[in-house]
Amino acid sequence: MRKPLKIKLEDLRQAHLHDLFVIIEEVFDKLGIEFYLLGAVARDAWFTIEQVDSKTTRDVDLGLSIFSQDQYDNLFATLIDDHGFEEIKHVPFRLQTPFGFSIDLIPFGEISIDDAILPDKSRDHPVFVNAFEEVFKKATASMGVEGSTLQFRVATLSAIFLLKLIAYDDRPEKRTQDPQDITEIILNFFEIEKEMIWENHSDLFEKFPNLVDISAAVIGREIKDILSSNKILEERVERILSLQDQTQQKMTEMMAGNERTLEDVEHWFTLIRQEIRL
Repeated sequence: MRKPLKIKLEDLRQAHLHDLFVIIEEVFDKLGIEFYLLGAVARDAWFTIEQVDSKTTRDVDLGLSIFSQDQYDNLFATLIDDHGFEEIKHVPFRLQTPFGFSIDLIPFGEISIDDAILPDKSRDHPVFVNAFEEVFKKATASMGVEGSTLQFRVATLSAIFLLKLIAYDDRPEKRTQDPQDITEIILNFFEIEKEMIWENHSDLFEKFPNLVDISAAVIGREIKDILSSNKILEERVERILSLQDQTQQKMTEMMAGNERTLEDVEHWFTLIRQEIRL
């Protein structure tokens, strides 16, 4: 069990996040929508624990448990009509906030079909939400904001790793930052999650020679738990980690560098895959 995460919003280097979350908390509660934070802001929330440097993002990503199209449409209408948000032409699921940055409101659950959302007939491809519901059910942590009563759910680092792995595999030409983000998660995982690792995975200290290997193994164990109810997706993730396809091979090449060899990256993926298969 992870302890609740407590952060200072100023550490995320994103002005007006508090104002945004106040609106989100009010509107989502009113409409009965559950959500969690994912993407770069979620990653940075974890990275602030150890003051890990990361690239500042101007986007906020939320996964929304949605029961119907009407519920989702009401959410957009409320944010636009009552709170000054604006639609972004030809970019479904995204709104421009009144604070100078955009927010992605990505629905999953009963609104999706085969883990994909196709917003309208003019769009030539669906938005995939593979693992969004599994993460929602099994891989979020409570996050509170210092100096505020705000509290919401944030995807765990292992879940962020998983979502980025799948997102890159879906659209590698659009997700060129994901390989580097995946690397940073592996390299910083132990320091950020050391208390949880000591409590729940102490057996790995006798099995593996270094902390990065332990981190990879824990990520594998947590991904296995996240996907335990979805064997089809678990098999897909295993295939990605096997690095048999050109897409995955390109990903590992992008992860290598800065004293990290291709062999290092392949070794991490092997450890993660082994733990999923146990």
